[in-house]
Amino acid sequence: MLSGRLHVDSGVKVVVFDSADKDFFIAHFDLEDIVASASDPSKASKYPDMNVLQSLALSWKALPQIKIAKVTGRCRGGGLEFILGAMDMRFASTEAKFCFPESSGGFLACGGGTSFTALAAGPARAMEILMSARDFSAEEAERYGLINRALPTAELETYLNDLIARLLKRSSADVGMHREVFKQVYSGIVEPLFSGLAAENNGLRSGMATPEMQNGIAAHLRLGQTRESELDLPATLAQLPK
Repeated sequence: MLSGRLHVDSGVKVVVFDSADKDFFIAHFDLEDIVASASDPSKASKYPDMNVLQSLALSWKALPQIKIAKVTGRCRGGGLEFILGAMDMRFASTEAKFCFPESSGGFLACGGGTSFTALAAGPARAMEILMSARDFSAEEAERYGLINRALPTAELETYLNDLIARLLKRSSADVGMHREVFKQVYSGIVEPLFSGLAAENNGLRSGMATPEMQNGIAAHLRLGQTRESELDLPATLAQLPK
């Protein structure tokens, strides 16, 4: 597993996440897996206060390398949760789009997205991002604090190449010193963050017991999770029954 290798590979200093598909970075978490995790005990999290996607993000966040997301397509749902929770820096092309579609199905971003968005954007903007279920442009995502910068694709490549070259000149000890400072600065929010993650899980479990969420997910699945329906996901969501 890549994360396991990175834990012990001191020769790797920077890790960049991008996508070979220009239209999609990560579409979102598979709804069928959400249903399975709620109905099949073998697919449920071992820990009731921490689910798989939350654990994945935090495990990547803990890696000693500098992790960078390079988003050039659509980044929605679980994909947006992952880059908010796991990455040290997030950059996007001006063609990128960001969205949390969960509220359109009667539930919440429960892979860390609700908590991490509140931390990144503040409660007012987080409420807008999470509840509108619309695509936010890369420029909006930059302005709201979800990403570092939004740049035209050609400029993005040039900027990241220059940044990575600079980062590779820094020693692991130097990176570690900065991480320790950040750890101390944010130590006071560790317990509230984990309380937020636990509340996300409670919200998911509560929601799954309601007809609203059950019907919302069923309607999503009937529309299909196809490439065509995902290209303009907000338009697809608009077809859902009220």
